[in-house]
Amino acid sequence: MICLILGCLLCNSCVEEIDLQTEDFESILVVNTTITNEHKNQQINLSRTFRFEENGPLAEQGAIVHVIEDESTRYIFEEAFPGIYISEEPFRAEENKNYQLSVQTIDGRAYLSDITQLPAVTASIDRVYPAQMSNSEGVEGVGILVDSFDPSGASVYYRYQFEETYKIVARFWVPVDLTPSLEFVERPESQRICFNSSSSEDLIITDTNTLSEDRVSGFLLRFIPAEDIEVAERYSILVRQFVQSQEAQGFYQTLANFSESESLFSQVQPGFISGNIVSQQNPDERVLGYFNVASVKEERIFFNREDILNDLPRFSPGCDRIIPLPGPGITPDQFDRQLQDLIRSGNVKFLEEIRGTDGDGTLVFVPRPCGDCTVFGSSVVPEFWID
Repeated sequence: MICLILGCLLCNSCVEEIDLQTEDFESILVVNTTITNEHKNQQINLSRTFRFEENGPLAEQGAIVHVIEDESTRYIFEEAFPGIYISEEPFRAEENKNYQLSVQTIDGRAYLSDITQLPAVTASIDRVYPAQMSNSEGVEGVGILVDSFDPSGASVYYRYQFEETYKIVARFWVPVDLTPSLEFVERPESQRICFNSSSSEDLIITDTNTLSEDRVSGFLLRFIPAEDIEVAERYSILVRQFVQSQEAQGFYQTLANFSESESLFSQVQPGFISGNIVSQQNPDERVLGYFNVASVKEERIFFNREDILNDLPRFSPGCDRIIPLPGPGITPDQFDRQLQDLIRSGNVKFLEEIRGTDGDGTLVFVPRPCGDCTVFGSSVVPEFWID
């Protein structure tokens, strides 16, 4: 996420392309991680800042990474993928224990985080639920809301992530297909129903500092327009609620404010965002990131479009029928070649053949997204999916 926000400065909407070249570039270590109270193989992501003219963050490879518990127990992290380090053994953060991140890069530089503890919390997710609503621009759709409560009043600082999965149905799927050689064959069932998934990218944070009780009520996590493909059929979302320290909340809030900058050339330029990780050789070296230890709760819900949005326009990829007809002077062989080229293009799917009274057939097609769901996702059914 930190890398993504840093990379968003690459985006621009100028009519004329500007050749940007970075001057006085500083390669800064980027640390993105949250160690939780879940018993699992924990993950730490390391990368480097990148120039405007580069494609994205550079993975920090070959580092030696440890999480130290109470200055004695060391959890070793191995590099599973470039810049992604996974603990060799599963572990969980526990209350009243001190945790510290240690990183030694391949060039011998050592970095150490401040000592961090797991917040002592009892906050639970009361419910995650959908509601028909309009966004600030008047677009109608569905909002995904969350309620949470900590009767002890100790949680206060919340951050959310989610993973969403949705079902896709090819509404004009038929069991017959037409090959470029103009032969009828069986169409795979796997092109009829598909699924796609995505994860949250924005920083979603809130707090109950100014409230009379530690209660999150009707907090909007996600808004989906009614005509979006995600809510065309059936939708599921897994919500993860992190309760974190005030210091972590401050870091993420600053980072969120930074990411909301509308223009690379804004007159007000944000300063460097300080985290809790420092270089052991040079205290003045800048490091971007935060070693966060947080408790987490999660909840998954499902709903069908008809449950929430039955009366609103739905997603359509544009499924007008395509009926090729021979033009003036076109011979049957030439027309067959035109049909073959159309099918070979992969832009259409066969729908039906209309037989006339003279026995001749007229072929009818639809755009491929209307007859083949694999344009939008995979036919593999997720393990957790419930219809």
